[in-house]
Amino acid sequence: MSQTEFANQDQISDIIQNQVPTLPPAWAAQAVFYQIFPERFYNGDPANDPPNKHSWGESPSCFNFFGGDLKGIITKIPYLQQLGVTALYLNPIFDSPSNHKYDTRDYLKISPEFGDVWTFKSLIEQLHQAGIKVIIDGVFNHTGDTFWAFQDVLKNGAKSRFKDWYHCSQFPLTQNPPNYECWWNFGSLPKLNHQNPEVVNYLLKAVAFWTSLGIDGWRLDVPNEVQMEFWRVFRKLVKSINPEAFIVGEIWDQPFDWLKGDTCDAVMNYRWRDAVIRYFAQGQISAEQFRMELAHNRSNLPWEYIISAYNLLGSHDTPRFLTLCGEDHNKYLAATAFQFTYPGIPALYYGDEIGMTGGKDPDCRKTMGWSDLERDQNLLKEIQNLIRMREQFQSLQSGSYHDLHLGDGIFGFVRSGKKEQILACFNMSSEQCRCIEVPYEWNSGWEPIYSIGCSLSRLSYPEIPPHGVRIFKRG
Repeated sequence: MSQTEFANQDQISDIIQNQVPTLPPAWAAQAVFYQIFPERFYNGDPANDPPNKHSWGESPSCFNFFGGDLKGIITKIPYLQQLGVTALYLNPIFDSPSNHKYDTRDYLKISPEFGDVWTFKSLIEQLHQAGIKVIIDGVFNHTGDTFWAFQDVLKNGAKSRFKDWYHCSQFPLTQNPPNYECWWNFGSLPKLNHQNPEVVNYLLKAVAFWTSLGIDGWRLDVPNEVQMEFWRVFRKLVKSINPEAFIVGEIWDQPFDWLKGDTCDAVMNYRWRDAVIRYFAQGQISAEQFRMELAHNRSNLPWEYIISAYNLLGSHDTPRFLTLCGEDHNKYLAATAFQFTYPGIPALYYGDEIGMTGGKDPDCRKTMGWSDLERDQNLLKEIQNLIRMREQFQSLQSGSYHDLHLGDGIFGFVRSGKKEQILACFNMSSEQCRCIEVPYEWNSGWEPIYSIGCSLSRLSYPEIPPHGVRIFKRG
């Protein structure tokens, strides 16, 4: 698809009108995602370290650097394989002066402290050889104030040929406070003008380049702050290069408008996460209230989008889930067991599998712990078991979902696939054991395969302890 196709808004409208909605790629529902904040994962190439690098393991701030890079991810591919994840989501990797890279300086370059395009190409190839897909962060709502076009506007004001790339109300520009539109009124993050064909053309050129390089999709930063028409063209371009590309939008509220087959394949399921926090981490809602919130979350969505939802417990924008659980490992594991059995794609945030803790940004962006003293081996083993369980049973990837009433205070459901059924039971009471009361039509043939808070048992109706989990299979 050539750049000239996006030369004016009339042609863009024609492309949108001729777009045929498509479903998410089938591989997504089978995936286990792992999110990596590249600057904090592993330092694989000290030669490209920034000059103000801090020692690995020091406390993170909004501005400090630790030297994590793309070669670091390459070095740790064996770890990712051993963990069992099958897809990565990388926070931004494009040239930027910050540690988080959401203030892009050049969309067509890798940030030099991460490597270069050849390093990234090697990462893609080696991940694919290991059976791991990779999607990258696309920050297309705004640039950084060091972006070349914005620098020209700062220098030349109303005479700049790039003044219409942004939403500038007056000249000269002032950054504190800003007299132009920017993300959340941060003067360092000026908002792009997507009504300008030159802006659309430049962004799509970058999208085409990186998609053609071999990535498996995109995570879109704040897509709700960009006109929907842009994302329809974006999707058509991406899918024309890689029909199996997976597009995930950062949507914190209702997802329905984004899941119609013309923009995103999935959203980051923060509404689902909110319910999980209230039920598993904080004990603020009952099993029945939790069931109703989940039903509302699934309502009005085709099944293909339910099983392709990006179900996350934490991210670079949230406190660590173990911290929200008051560092109670049983609560954390119960929520993770739910994440790996409920419809949707389980998504781990780097380090959660080894017990990393942290409050809101920047505390949730600590350096990855690689020494035995920094890793909870028991927790890691449990997460590996849950990943293997999901990989083993097709019913947990795409099987149907059926709520069950299993007794007072117990939340549970059945996933049914072609070869087996999985029964998952959760008791988040902090006070008493509860007896699982399986309805008659579901009450026989179950074999226990996983538990938290109690040993496996072959009893048909075992008790389930406080903050306990029992998972069974039949068939």
